[in-house]
Amino acid sequence: MSLFGYPAAVVHFHSQKDDWGRPLPPVEVIKSAKVVEEQKVIKNNKGEEVQVAYEVHIEGVNPIGFDDYFMYTNALGQEIRIGISHYEIRKHLGTDKVKKVIIYG
Repeated sequence: MSLFGYPAAVVHFHSQKDDWGRPLPPVEVIKSAKVVEEQKVIKNNKGEEVQVAYEVHIEGVNPIGFDDYFMYTNALGQEIRIGISHYEIRKHLGTDKVKKVIIYG
């Protein structure tokens, strides 16, 4: 485990919604990211405290939804599926330009 994270290629499975609001089959996209393996307790969008084990930091603008998930191969060669518990969109100070998206899972 690394508190500072590993540079990694993650596979983002992003699901769009149809006209009725149902998720369509996910489309996979490979993205460069930093993955931090650290267990901690965070508050999700409903104000509930949840325990997460992974943070995925992706630079720039990235569409994210709670139906999405990420596949990641850690330093031990294990393939890990990261479901989304919460995400943050960080912006450059004083602007509306997106700096990075942080996904907690």
